[in-house]
Amino acid sequence: MLPKRQLIIAGAAIGGLFVLYAGSSYWAGVKAEDTLQEQYRMLAGVPLFKVKSHSYERGWFSSSETTELVFNRHLSGPYENMLPDNMKPLLNATIKFTNHIQHGPLPGLGSFDFRPGRALVRTEFAMSDATRKTLKTFFGDKEPITIVNRIGFGGGGLLDVSVPAFDYEEALSGVKMKWKGFDLKVDYSHNYQDYKTEALSPGFLLEASSKGGVSFDGVHYASDMRLGGTGVKLGTSELTIGNVQLTSHESVPYSIKLNELIYLMTRVRVGEFVNPSGEFKPSSVVLKNFSYQIVTSEQDDFVNTRGKVNFAELNISDHRYGPLRLDVSANHLHGPTLVKLDKAISAIPFEGVDPAVLRKQYVDTIKKNAVPLLENNPKLLINEFYLKMPNGEAKLQGSLGINGLTPADLNDITLLAKRIEAEAKLSLPRQTLEDLVLTQARNLFTVDQTAEEQPNMKEVEDLAKSLLDSQLSQWKNDGFIVEENGQISTDLNYNAQGLTIQQKKVPLPWQEDADTAADASAPRAEKAVSKP
Repeated sequence: MLPKRQLIIAGAAIGGLFVLYAGSSYWAGVKAEDTLQEQYRMLAGVPLFKVKSHSYERGWFSSSETTELVFNRHLSGPYENMLPDNMKPLLNATIKFTNHIQHGPLPGLGSFDFRPGRALVRTEFAMSDATRKTLKTFFGDKEPITIVNRIGFGGGGLLDVSVPAFDYEEALSGVKMKWKGFDLKVDYSHNYQDYKTEALSPGFLLEASSKGGVSFDGVHYASDMRLGGTGVKLGTSELTIGNVQLTSHESVPYSIKLNELIYLMTRVRVGEFVNPSGEFKPSSVVLKNFSYQIVTSEQDDFVNTRGKVNFAELNISDHRYGPLRLDVSANHLHGPTLVKLDKAISAIPFEGVDPAVLRKQYVDTIKKNAVPLLENNPKLLINEFYLKMPNGEAKLQGSLGINGLTPADLNDITLLAKRIEAEAKLSLPRQTLEDLVLTQARNLFTVDQTAEEQPNMKEVEDLAKSLLDSQLSQWKNDGFIVEENGQISTDLNYNAQGLTIQQKKVPLPWQEDADTAADASAPRAEKAVSKP
């Protein structure tokens, strides 16, 4: 009798545990879906991809999430000509992946992993036979990418992404590719209120014997971010790159989507009008020991951010530059306005929009949403800019701020100008200034190469040099610049009292108008006084 009773109790206990485990697994599945949906929204906002489809199917102990992505060819287009021919079809492929989600409280139990949590997510990529065959050429039998996401009870977790190394060579075409792998770890909290990121790419080499090559090594990125009280992301992010080398054996047309690069790094849309285009001449570029660091902090409703950019050396076709040190700060920025402005700019559709129309939309949006930034006395500081150049050194220190602005000042350019405060100390090689002027002159007078009459560039350059020499001589005689050992230097200060250069007052247009008006009224005033 007793054993039977014990069996009943044991069975009831096991049944109760199963019901408890099943209920907690279902609850964990519901919560895991919330976390994964937030991650999907972040993925959908990355301009590199476009979402083709997305679905989520939740069960008691496991769920699945399937997403289809395609590459945004507007971004990859300018760089596709350097890829091997058998790699280019990948850009047209659909990237389909399924997240296999095991729910808690012991989501890894089936694989004898007894760590507790909401869910253990493993990502499986579905590929066509052609795509898998192409990737097999590079990665062999190794999975091209492995993604594991462990979601904790609190809604945070650890995302681990890895791409294995490969070594590839085409004997006939002379194309070589050597990829040393990639690892990414993201340690995040619930709803990404704070997260730490670390990414490492030891190196990459692409050589096309007839065209050139590109390589980099020692890429490391780390960030520690949190959401501030104003909604602005605060913390530190750092990037270091050991060396970058670009070699071109032929002229290559380019159209760089700089606006998308800026958006990827800063979440700020700046429009297609900043995108450079032209042609790279046969050349060699080597960049050594590049790094940047951005630190953002918050005090009450105001945000301060500081950025530093450095490199040891930049060689462009035997012209050496470096070291470079750039240290800039933006202080007393109204946090709530920054968040509002970011949302407004991000909501502007940009793809396929005429650049002139897009520019107007950005300007109108900034005018509408950015006024509180200007009203709260923001200040931009160039703490240091130093660049060693082939013919001298470029140095700059300065600041630019707005003090006491009111909305009414925006309607009067004179009042607005009086709210601005600026100061700067500048030094640069005379030869650098001359090179800039000559480049601008060439661009100004360059015509279609098929035209019958071409301008004499030697005459254009001689004229530009003569005008520059005359202007610099005038400025030196007036005491506005100092030239010594091939270096030109000056300093300026501007505030509500006016502009001074090298401590010499420079009349501004509205001040000249005021002086003219005062002079014109003086005789009438004297006549009125002498009247009996």
